[in-house]
Amino acid sequence: MCGIAGVVYSDRLRKVSPELVKDMCDRIVHRGPDDYGAYVEGPVGIGMRRLSIIDLHTGHQPISNEDQTVWIVFNGEIYNYRALRERLEKKGHRFTTATDTEIIVHLYEEEGVHCVKSLRGMFAFAIWDSGQELLFLARDRIGIKPLYFCENREGIVFGSELKALLAVEGIARDLNPQAVAEYFTHLCVPGDLSIYQSVRKLLPGHVLVFQNGRSQISRYWSLKMAPDFQVKESEWIEQLQSYFTDAVTSHMVADVPVGAFLSGGVDSGSMVAIMAKHSSVPVRTFTVGFKTGAGRFDETAAARAVATRYHTQHYECLLEADVAELFPRVVGAIDEPFADSSVIPNWLVCQETARHVKVALSGLGGDELFGGYERYLGLSLGEAYLKLPLVLRRTIAALLRHWPAGDGFSYVGDRIRRFAEASERPLAERYRSFIVAFEDVRQILHPDIQSMGIVSRYAQILKGLNPPHPIDLGMLVDFELYLPDDLLRLSDQISMAHSLEIRVPFMDHEFMEFVARIPARYKIHGFQKKYILKQAMAPWLPKGHMNRPKQGFSIPLAAWLRGSLRSMANDLVESRRCKESPWINQDCLQRMMKEHMSGYANHEVRLWGVLCFLEWERQQHVQIAD
Repeated sequence: MCGIAGVVYSDRLRKVSPELVKDMCDRIVHRGPDDYGAYVEGPVGIGMRRLSIIDLHTGHQPISNEDQTVWIVFNGEIYNYRALRERLEKKGHRFTTATDTEIIVHLYEEEGVHCVKSLRGMFAFAIWDSGQELLFLARDRIGIKPLYFCENREGIVFGSELKALLAVEGIARDLNPQAVAEYFTHLCVPGDLSIYQSVRKLLPGHVLVFQNGRSQISRYWSLKMAPDFQVKESEWIEQLQSYFTDAVTSHMVADVPVGAFLSGGVDSGSMVAIMAKHSSVPVRTFTVGFKTGAGRFDETAAARAVATRYHTQHYECLLEADVAELFPRVVGAIDEPFADSSVIPNWLVCQETARHVKVALSGLGGDELFGGYERYLGLSLGEAYLKLPLVLRRTIAALLRHWPAGDGFSYVGDRIRRFAEASERPLAERYRSFIVAFEDVRQILHPDIQSMGIVSRYAQILKGLNPPHPIDLGMLVDFELYLPDDLLRLSDQISMAHSLEIRVPFMDHEFMEFVARIPARYKIHGFQKKYILKQAMAPWLPKGHMNRPKQGFSIPLAAWLRGSLRSMANDLVESRRCKESPWINQDCLQRMMKEHMSGYANHEVRLWGVLCFLEWERQQHVQIAD
């Protein structure tokens, strides 16, 4: 695992400064504290910071081909590198290291930019081909690893994190109004946008070729739902056990100890079960819980049951940190505004895990693949609901709208009210209402930018979708938006802030393609979510484990905002910077604060989004001033 960065000038006579490449890489030293390397030649400079996982002694980057005409800096892991190496050696390629990075160099020589199609893993890399004077950037299929770039008349700059690019003089920091609007809609900056107008992200499953002063971007992979209705349930269960075992064991490849995040759910529990069966030493497992006052969010007992069954070396992180004190550090770890509140427990579990291992497997992605969210159930039930007589639907919806708001410990009321409010809408609009913070983002935007024409990322995604079932629409949207831009982004940047590599076997593309063939009725079966996964994994988990309600990495945010975080929230909202913000509608913000603090309504998600934006903006002004 590494952080990469680089510069390629369009002017062949202009020279890249080695000091600039080192500065870019030093800004992301947390991604790779073990080593630094760079290739700088004329108008080209690429560099990396390395966290040593495979080939600890000879895996120094950048790595080149035999005649040093092709150079690579690489962030990620290639899980099928041994098979690829054997294939390439038969073709006559000579290797000087045992690392997976060198595989990509020789594969590029054989297949050019199509080499990405042969890779099984998570990756973001840059290849400089001096013979063709070509820069090749690539990002893995799902978006597990990030890659930013800025292209202008001078050339192209790239890096694993925004802060690396900002080391380059002339990278403008003007905020992108569309990105701000998308942030307040989804609580992250999605798609190819970055918070700055001058910088973009390379989308998952895409490659970029920069040559002769111009770039060309193309897509090489997308997930297609192709349900096979001929396969019996028992056959799906057998195949699922086999495919998931293969995905997990492939992700265990490393030359350092590998641990696992263990919650109380079926995803991480099943993953740990497979790891324990295929490991020669006890697996190290890590979980997070609350020491006092929030028992409903505590999964330590369920995680402990799995750890006990498989004799893991188990560590528990009890959340008793001062969240108000931790808040600025967490916001500062992510280069853009980001407001998924699960970042707090993720920070703590990564902090604890990094004390013991360099690599940890995560069960992230199981909910999106197998229908683990209430909103998927809402889509399925919504289709049945629309078959009821109109008069009955209106009566039910009117009653549900008056369901009490959530108090921060139970979200049933909030979900029921949201379902009622969206019940009569078309499928795509209904799902959008389930996943946005502000349905009409103009509510929170300053009046001066409300009228700007903004193209929604959600609308862009819908254009290419043809889901065979209503819940497939939700899953496909989440594969394109929620997973790469929220969950995987959080996982990467928070783990890398602690120099920890996270691997996600549920996001193995071969496993995902297999699951895409399982019909939706086996994922949500009546009122049961993740039906087929639970049937397949039941023999491997403790009795009763499948019947536990989903909790995940949640925090009692609504209650905290009315209690321990109230002072911090008031300070940010009442600050001069907030009151003079060109982005936030003060009337809307003050109304939400009043309603939430009084208990009249639960605005925790929206308020957290505003607070994270304000703190991010404050830190940016401090950095610019410095």
